Amino acid sequence: MKFYKILCGKTNRVSKIWRVMKLIIVILTTAILQVSANSYAQKITLSQKNVSIEKVFNEIRIQSGYDFFYNIRLIKQAKPVSVELKDASLEETLKACFENQPFTYSIKENAVIVRPKQSVLLNNTPEKHIDIDVSGKVLDETGKGLPGAAVKIKGTTQGTVTDQNGNFKLKGLNDNAILVISFIGYDTREVKPDNKSEMIITLSPRASNLDDVVVVGYGTQKKVNLTGAVSTISGKVLEDRPIPNIGRGLQGELPGLTITSGSGKPGAAPAFNIRGFTSINGGSPLILVDGVQTNINDLNPDDVASATVLKDAASAAVYGSRAAFGVLLITTKTGQKGTPKVSYSMNYAIRKITNLPDVVTDPGTVIDFKNQAYSGYYGVNLYNTTQTAYAHQRSANPSLPATIVDPTNPNVYDYFGATNWFKELYKPTNNSQTHNVSVSGGNDRITYYFSADYNNQTGVFRYNPDYYNRFNIRGKLDFKVTDWLHIYTNSAYNRTVYNYPSLWTSDWTSGDLYHQIGRANTLSVPRNPDGSWTSSGTYLGFLQDGGRGNTVTNEPQNTIGFTTSFFNNTWRIKGDYTFRATNNYNQAYQVALPYETGPNQAISYAGHSDASAWADDNAYQAINIYTEYEKTFGKHYFKGMIGYNQELNKYNYFSASNNNLISSNVGYLDESTGTTPSVSGNGYQWAVRGAFSRLNYGYDNKYLLEVDARYDGSSRFPTNQHYAFLPSASAGWRVSEEPFFKGLTKVVSNLKLRASYGTLGNDQSLGNYSFTPTLGSGQISNILGGTQPIAVYAPNLVSPTLTWEKVYNKDAGIDITLFSKLNATFDWYQRDTKNMITKGFQLPAVLGATQPLENAADLRTQGWDLSIAYNDQFQLIGKPFNFGLRVNVWDSQTVITRYNNPNKFWFGGDYYVGEHPGDIWGMTTKGIFQSDAAAKGAPDQSKLQGYYDWNKAGEIQYADLNHDGKIDYGDGTVGKPGDAHVIGNTSPRYNFGVGGNFTWNNIDFSIFFQGVGKESFWPGTSGYYWSMFYAPWDNVYKNIVGNTWTPQTPNALYPSLKGWRAGDDGPWVDLAVPQTRYLYSAAYIRLKNLTVGYSFNMPLFKRIGIDRLRLYFSGEDLWESDHLPQGFDPEALGGSWGAGKVYPFQRGYSFGLNAKF
Repeated sequence: MKFYKILCGKTNRVSKIWRVMKLIIVILTTAILQVSANSYAQKITLSQKNVSIEKVFNEIRIQSGYDFFYNIRLIKQAKPVSVELKDASLEETLKACFENQPFTYSIKENAVIVRPKQSVLLNNTPEKHIDIDVSGKVLDETGKGLPGAAVKIKGTTQGTVTDQNGNFKLKGLNDNAILVISFIGYDTREVKPDNKSEMIITLSPRASNLDDVVVVGYGTQKKVNLTGAVSTISGKVLEDRPIPNIGRGLQGELPGLTITSGSGKPGAAPAFNIRGFTSINGGSPLILVDGVQTNINDLNPDDVASATVLKDAASAAVYGSRAAFGVLLITTKTGQKGTPKVSYSMNYAIRKITNLPDVVTDPGTVIDFKNQAYSGYYGVNLYNTTQTAYAHQRSANPSLPATIVDPTNPNVYDYFGATNWFKELYKPTNNSQTHNVSVSGGNDRITYYFSADYNNQTGVFRYNPDYYNRFNIRGKLDFKVTDWLHIYTNSAYNRTVYNYPSLWTSDWTSGDLYHQIGRANTLSVPRNPDGSWTSSGTYLGFLQDGGRGNTVTNEPQNTIGFTTSFFNNTWRIKGDYTFRATNNYNQAYQVALPYETGPNQAISYAGHSDASAWADDNAYQAINIYTEYEKTFGKHYFKGMIGYNQELNKYNYFSASNNNLISSNVGYLDESTGTTPSVSGNGYQWAVRGAFSRLNYGYDNKYLLEVDARYDGSSRFPTNQHYAFLPSASAGWRVSEEPFFKGLTKVVSNLKLRASYGTLGNDQSLGNYSFTPTLGSGQISNILGGTQPIAVYAPNLVSPTLTWEKVYNKDAGIDITLFSKLNATFDWYQRDTKNMITKGFQLPAVLGATQPLENAADLRTQGWDLSIAYNDQFQLIGKPFNFGLRVNVWDSQTVITRYNNPNKFWFGGDYYVGEHPGDIWGMTTKGIFQSDAAAKGAPDQSKLQGYYDWNKAGEIQYADLNHDGKIDYGDGTVGKPGDAHVIGNTSPRYNFGVGGNFTWNNIDFSIFFQGVGKESFWPGTSGYYWSMFYAPWDNVYKNIVGNTWTPQTPNALYPSLKGWRAGDDGPWVDLAVPQTRYLYSAAYIRLKNLTVGYSFNMPLFKRIGIDRLRLYFSGEDLWESDHLPQGFDPEALGGSWGAGKVYPFQRGYSFGLNAKF
């Protein structure tokens, strides 16, 4: 608490921090004014004779700090330069150097951009007959115009550059001329001019674009200079896809980043993981949007410019304890100078559930199986002979009534329907729509970007479905106050609404609906003949008439910052302040639902009526201020940074509920009349602050070194453990730049070796107040004086040595480019998570308290990730065909290396040394006994049997692996496991993503597959799998029909059919015993996306102001191949009531358009 108060204070802290920030800006501005007067007055002195212009550019860059951007092929045409200047300005220097050269320049924000002179003919170019004029447009691989591309006539310096839309015009060309089109980062093309129509020229991105700028912690670096394990991808992968959130779009696209959804619920947030198992206490990567920790689920995918994953300690070190398990950096789009550009995109999608259990509905078959399962346990049939006979009659003649009056009781209905409750619960299709609009532009002083996004998703329920709405707006402004001072703002507002049916369980997230709908009797029907709900139909009735819930989130956020530069941009100071207020509000009510069981029965009611409301608010603040210095001295490159970060978070929660609503139409708390209302609330606060630094050094563009460190503090640790020093280092060697390698550069155009080592802390493993003893209170069980008094319990024990979890990272990698077309990156890593916080050594029972948490466990994760990309172009029917292929594969394995479980007891689910988290212990299944004699003569299996005698034909036979004449799990330890052993592991292995994109003649096509190469699935006690083995009145699923053992079906998969075998009689008995016979592979491959689009290039559109119009069709999660039982989706194997019992996944089929004005 003291740590937090030092940072936050007690009252009015937000306004005070803001005043301090303003004061800092004023002080910095005053200092800047004093320094800047001389910083841009620096003069340039040159004395060169007959040297290459590249050498002159390098000397100017060293003296001025201005970077030069140019095309290598263009510079090779330069004449030697001779120049004598003393104390000249930059403009004077450039004018002298560019004299009589075939190119010109422009200066933009501390950069000199070199490009060909427009339409200039060399005097020594032979005069040619000129007879045609040419116009056209240069496009990138997505069909967008490329501004600033060079269009030159081969063999001359006559040419031009494209305008901001990619358009160009050339007059007076010989009809035999060849046009050469080039642009930085793209392969150069040569084409024959055509004056009959507007030329459309598409450039392909160069595979090895080493000058690309990659976003890293608190800054950017050129890709060529990276020494850490970093993967990045453009926001283009998210465009034109009907994805509900960014996570779904990034799945499989970045090696090492595993994204799992687990549910198809509208608005459901995916889970992110970088490089495998993190800690026994859990741990997730730090996710930053424009440098601010943000709920990525609420971000507009259309706003994303790039996504970068920092995977090792060296690349993530500046973020400290929150980056222990990697960082995902999302950068949003910014405004560009030029006339206002408006973009609009929309997408409308039809969605369909991917996979549901296959239910048997034939009345005769259902009643026979239910009787068999029921009698196996109870000894009698569930249905009498009259009911059984009528069910078979209705199977033969479906026109017979499904609901009849019980012949033995005229007050009760009998049901003989054929109801597939999944089809009753879920509608065939649901839909979603997304609309995005953005406008950007600016001038030399101000640039802007504004966007708005609306997303609506309708849920899958047939009755009164749920729905989700998301509305985002974002505004970014950059003010160039002076040449050395920029002030910017980045404001965003997000609002989400999730409206849903309130269930009778009072717990929407429990999964009870998905559990109960799987057990609803297929012989029953939703409604009685008079229209009233049946007992089974109440599951649907609660959706339609049982009340509603509504959760609303409002989240405004604003960041204001500044960037200053001195001494020709070699020294920069940057700072920003962010404030975000997140408010969630929920209101829900439910009412008792009437139903009838017979024509003359009194109305019954399911559930009860109540109203509830809860609200929470979260105030988040962050301050960053840092300075960096960058300079090149000859062959030596230096860049250093040092800064300070502080974050504050305060959370409050309140809830209230009461029962007995006076009306079924009004669900507010003040309409409830219950006498025992419930009210609760809580709150917490935390803070982090730290100083960070980074030093980069490069020699001759060949030898690279980076050293990072953070001195980090967290309020979640005791006073004497608030801070930790977290250093890291990385190095790289660009082998391809060595003289001995020059003969291979035509094949291997880039080869870099990298290595890193570093330490990170983890403060996610503790609660906000776990470091201090706390007192609990509540009613005691004893009655004193006729009441149960409130008592305060003894405080919990806290270890005095409790300290940080530490994560130690090693990484070795290689980057290689072949033929300037194929890029490959491979990394091997080892991550040791040490001092994990868990229970310590067992204390004497007489102490009367459980053992305190201690730093008592370690684990090690080893793995690798591989990324391959290939880009090329060829002519197809006289037009360029551009294509790109990419493959990402990654894998990891984790082992526990220290844990306080000396006997390695695995049976209780505890960790032990040598365990691979996710291991499934189980038995090896030999088969099914075919005779009583075989069962009686086999090793004794009684320890694993439940309600039924296993010494009979039709029962499971296990392998006696230790040959002791009995089947058991020993004492449940690794040393004495009996016949149990590890039969599988639930951790996903060999994650992969494979994709390709293709463009030709305004047509674009993309395809992407994602999947897992190895993973085990044990269905546990899920009724979706075991059917009536779980409970005798569960649904009959097709997987068991004809597949349960009888003397006539000796090769059946399942044993003899009896109810209550799969879990009711306890864990590790009967069919609840994990075993190889019912262990499945959860490996899969899924077609995540397929998109086909066409871009119109018609003069009519341009005349009405449309620069580009593209229509497309897209499919999401269209197909998958796996080895799972019917009804189980490989991405949704969880469920609080059993495997697979979750909100179902859906495929998406969509139409969309993109328009630019």
